Amino acid sequence: MTKVASPRGVVRDRVLQAALELFAEHGVSGTSLQMIADRVGVAKASVYYQFHTKEDIVLTLIGPVFDDIARLVKIAEAVGSEEARRDVAISGLVELAVRNRSLTTVFFGDPAIDPLIRSHDEFAAAIEGFDNLLVGATPDDATRVAMTVITAGIYGAAISPHLADVSDDDLHRLLLETTSRLLVALNPAK
Repeated sequence: MTKVASPRGVVRDRVLQAALELFAEHGVSGTSLQMIADRVGVAKASVYYQFHTKEDIVLTLIGPVFDDIARLVKIAEAVGSEEARRDVAISGLVELAVRNRSLTTVFFGDPAIDPLIRSHDEFAAAIEGFDNLLVGATPDDATRVAMTVITAGIYGAAISPHLADVSDDDLHRLLLETTSRLLVALNPAK
């Protein structure tokens, strides 16, 4: 009996889902294309047909997030004051981290991700633009530390297994409230 081939988009989606699951279990470096093929139940050649490298899979998974970051940077740069640009950036980061909880869980802190991002100009530019929005043109050490704590806290809350039972809507609202209080503490005169 001849096996009916799945449409390319269906297999591609299955490869991406399997890769995401395996990256969550083993990290990017600990996941092979063979493991992905085994999880999908196809030959390794079928994975190669969809994606030439594991890097291609990672980039496909994270690409839309970086497109969103680039759009966020453009929107925030159009806002008047440095403080307002920072508020837009933090609000956008909260939205992205919560909306993409599964990706955040997989990729936040994975040592293979940062060099991969930095090696692609469009991703590196989005990160640089976003970082500039957070810390401003001439950041002091206190601002740099505060923004690092805030961004790590946002990511940490999105991936925390202790908060997995918190709905996306509630987490979004609570992260905005918390970051707002932290920003007031950073600029008490305002």
